[in-house]
Amino acid sequence: MIDENYKKLQKYIQDIDSFALSTATTSDDQLLFCAAMVSVVRNLYLENLGVEQTNLIFEQLAQSFQIMDEFCYDKPTIH
Repeated sequence: MIDENYKKLQKYIQDIDSFALSTATTSDDQLLFCAAMVSVVRNLYLENLGVEQTNLIFEQLAQSFQIMDEFCYDKPTIH
């Protein structure tokens, strides 16, 4: 079951990545696409997990960005 879910996840990531790159060709469009994906992701989590677990997931995601910032010397900037 884990292998099957891993393969599904891998395919979803590849499909979304390909779609994003072919659809959002400029930097501005890519940021808009990201905003749309975050909105969809939030709604799906809310529908399937509820408010409390959705909040925990987004908090952990934010923490993971903070942790990565501590290890990255070249921090990305928004232009």
